[in-house]
Amino acid sequence: MRRLAYWFLLALALCGGAQPARAIWLSESGDVAWLTGSIEVGDGERFKAFLERPRAKPLRVLYLSSSGGYILPAFAIGRLVRQAGLVTAVDAGSAACSSACTFIFAGGVRRHYVGGEGVFEGSTALSGLGFHPARRTEKQTGQTILSESGTTRVRAFYAEMGMPRAVELMDKAAFNSMYRPNGATALALKIATSLSPP
Repeated sequence: MRRLAYWFLLALALCGGAQPARAIWLSESGDVAWLTGSIEVGDGERFKAFLERPRAKPLRVLYLSSSGGYILPAFAIGRLVRQAGLVTAVDAGSAACSSACTFIFAGGVRRHYVGGEGVFEGSTALSGLGFHPARRTEKQTGQTILSESGTTRVRAFYAEMGMPRAVELMDKAAFNSMYRPNGATALALKIATSLSPP
């Protein structure tokens, strides 16, 4: 029976039915870098290796566009961003930085929410910064539920990065939704330091 299951899974993989998780994609031009895609396990190490690459001039700005992903690698990347002294930016007119992506945004020594004044605040906007409480999937049922321990860790991380009031936006998000602030709110809560390009 095990042998049959092995061949079935192998055939499924060869036919494209089983695909590896997509990790972040990193690119750069001059002193500007871009991080896009889902944040997966191992991405903290990938980002560290990216930062350590030899380059003619050091990176200065990291633009973000991600629907989020795993908390721990996002924390690791956010801390690496802070250690490297990078500025973070999200172009609210064309990109979303949701869920765990906001931990990376928090790492910026300065945080630019470009075009944030155009975001319609609440749960209907599709672009800009997006906040929600931590969630996890139950192993037995596959059901998504709130994670109190995860939310506690997120609160501590935002405080560590100097934007503790981000939790106010997490608390406004309905279950399975994202709360997106406009530029004025992001500045008032010290989530963003500017609404202009870096």
